[in-house]
Amino acid sequence: MDNNFPNIYLVSKFPNIAEHLKNFLPKESNLIVVPLTDQVKRWDKSIKLSDEGKVLIKDAEVLIMDCTYLSEMLYSLPNAKWIQTTWAGLELLMGSVDRTKPPPNFTLTRYVDPYFGELMSNYVIAQIINIERGFYVYHDAQKTATWSRPFFPDFRVLSDLTIGVLGAGKLGASVSSLLKKAGCSVLVFVRSSRSDGPTNNYDEVTTELNDVLEKCDYLVNVLPSTPETEGLLDGDVLKNCQKKPIFMNIGRGDIIKDSSIIKALKAGWISKAILDVFEVEPLPPDNPLWNTPEVYITPHIGAIPRIEGIAKFIAQNYMRYVKKEPLLNEVDWKKGY
Repeated sequence: MDNNFPNIYLVSKFPNIAEHLKNFLPKESNLIVVPLTDQVKRWDKSIKLSDEGKVLIKDAEVLIMDCTYLSEMLYSLPNAKWIQTTWAGLELLMGSVDRTKPPPNFTLTRYVDPYFGELMSNYVIAQIINIERGFYVYHDAQKTATWSRPFFPDFRVLSDLTIGVLGAGKLGASVSSLLKKAGCSVLVFVRSSRSDGPTNNYDEVTTELNDVLEKCDYLVNVLPSTPETEGLLDGDVLKNCQKKPIFMNIGRGDIIKDSSIIKALKAGWISKAILDVFEVEPLPPDNPLWNTPEVYITPHIGAIPRIEGIAKFIAQNYMRYVKKEPLLNEVDWKKGY
């Protein structure tokens, strides 16, 4: 094996990812697929790598891994220099980090590419238009053959709306950028101060959550799951909303408890909730959100990437590693993303 092209060890349940990787990786590379025998679904935290698999990767320098497998191996890969996850979200993995120890001694990168961001931003725009034009109402009317054409409705168009976006990372930037291009006023909440003014992605940025809550017609959460974001909107936080906004969550479910969403709806702090992520997934059939008025549920499909796109992104990052160039989407162990 050419020392300039280290072996790549693949530990992933993603269908056909090995075949796609082989199409994008340079011919000098050597992809080693670690065999997996379990049939546990991706979100199950009990998933484990076999003893044979652990032996195979114990001396690896470069690995591509699902977070389920990496979470149990964080401190058992002494020769790893770079590990690329196949996931965008890292909360399962970060839950395995021992904060009493130094962070693992390898560079970690995560998957997020322009297609993933475009999917997410398309979801947001689609949901806003569905709500503003009443398409959900008409769909329900169709079930009873009811012609429910409104008489001179006062529809809001995108340029009428102020959208509050929680998060300004890669996904938040994608969402904000498309909203602004569509004519919305975009106000972004960030946790660290920024000195920049209006940009191509937003009209205003603030570290004050209440600034966003008071001004927005829609509140869109795109924040990752971290100790700082967990429970950010819980309790009575949403009582500070002034315009009864529509709350849309496409980030992570632990930013607000289900009970807090229901409370905010019943109190009239928000008018609707569009939810793609939840405290517990899959959302249990007996969860009251299913039958709460003005709640619209999708099963975590805001952005499901193409396997081919994941493979292409990883191959690009591998070439950066080979050339000793900065890697894309490097994770800050302290921040958790």
